[in-house]
Amino acid sequence: MVTLTKWLEFDHQPKQEELFQRIKAYVEQQLENAPLIEGKRKVYYISAEFLLGKMLKQHLLRLNLYEECDALLQTYGYTMQELEEWESEPSLGNGGLGRLAACFLDSGADLGYALDGIGLCYHFGLFKQRFVKNKQKEMIDPWLDGVHFLRKCDVVYPVRFGHTKVSARLYEMDILAKDGRKNVLHLFDLEGVKEEMVEAGGIGFDPCDITRNLTLFLYPDDSTREGKRLRIYQQYFMCSCAAQYILETHKKQGKHLRELSESVMIQINDTHPTLIIPELIRLLMREGLTMKEAIPIVSATCAYTNHTILAEALETWPLDDLKQVVPQLTAIIEALDAISVCRGDPIATHIIDEQQQVHMAHIDIHYGSSINGVAALHTHLLMQHELKDFYACYPDKFHNVTNGISFPRFLYGCNRELTQCLEETIGTDFYEDVTKLHTLMSHQEDEVFCQRLIAVKQDKKRQFCANI
Repeated sequence: MVTLTKWLEFDHQPKQEELFQRIKAYVEQQLENAPLIEGKRKVYYISAEFLLGKMLKQHLLRLNLYEECDALLQTYGYTMQELEEWESEPSLGNGGLGRLAACFLDSGADLGYALDGIGLCYHFGLFKQRFVKNKQKEMIDPWLDGVHFLRKCDVVYPVRFGHTKVSARLYEMDILAKDGRKNVLHLFDLEGVKEEMVEAGGIGFDPCDITRNLTLFLYPDDSTREGKRLRIYQQYFMCSCAAQYILETHKKQGKHLRELSESVMIQINDTHPTLIIPELIRLLMREGLTMKEAIPIVSATCAYTNHTILAEALETWPLDDLKQVVPQLTAIIEALDAISVCRGDPIATHIIDEQQQVHMAHIDIHYGSSINGVAALHTHLLMQHELKDFYACYPDKFHNVTNGISFPRFLYGCNRELTQCLEETIGTDFYEDVTKLHTLMSHQEDEVFCQRLIAVKQDKKRQFCANI
């Protein structure tokens, strides 16, 4: 195989863009040849957000090519930072939910878990910020027009709503592990989506035109009835695509659908992907299973991550809106609620309340195999206060998974000097076992080590000030 050094040989002084495209092509070649991570049970992490950041640097780090690439660029008078500016920021998330999802994709790959992400390919998931006459002005960010690592696939799924049907196209991005294997992020886009319906600043967006708008924006405004319904359309679009892809992949492997929970785990990241539960039940029934048979299979397959203790942030949708958007699911949701009511579950845990509002988190908790918070205190508050009625019903389902960081992105990806200092002091075992960082405590009296840490911090502050 051609080395990166040979690949970047030019008989002239290359421009920045020319170098970036050459490096990107080399990395894509490595990604194409990377084998998939395999395991007994495949995890599908379904999330409305994946705030990945730019991918070139991450791929180079995992391929152990970053230092070589940086040195080669310097021979042409450029830096990695300059080259990274040519890549578009994947506009697939905007907050902690998306950061958590990205960290799980990274760590899952590095730890050797077969863990793929599933989400939507938003056209305007982030926004650009400009200052006009000293006032902030938000502009749309058409990231797909730039350079990125997203690839189009020959997979299209139909998605049916109450009054119409649309088509979904699959796109993918590779998540590379440090051992050279990879997982995949699967993103679905609306076929026929029309970016031109949105003018600069987001003006002209029609929330009712779902055949053209479903994947334009992350979290469309839900302050109106039309906006609320658009959220439901968008969430079902994601869940229907995910369910079709998961079941199709499962069957292609020659496995029976009754064995789904033995080889598949679906992690529901917050309540946005909740409709995957009734949708899987519906599709299993279409394959010949009864509802009574399908429910325990789906329950054993799905798990739920709760991100907040704020009741207003736990999604609820009017049953009438669900009947209009996804009438094929409402009978199943009503049946799931009836099961809970008939067995005498507390009123506070019912899926459909007295105001005919459908509580999405309640579906996840009743019909998921596991519920986790994202910090010890958060999980404690869920069990003892906000979700105490559920905890009384399902004490064995609740557990905690504290949010962590992705070392490739937040340590050796952004602070090479600190990384070198840590590696030379305690080795590299902490990348696989974070508790190894505790060994730093034995160096707290080491004056040379402490001064080196202080020097790194000061240097980074200077860099930050210069950048501002």
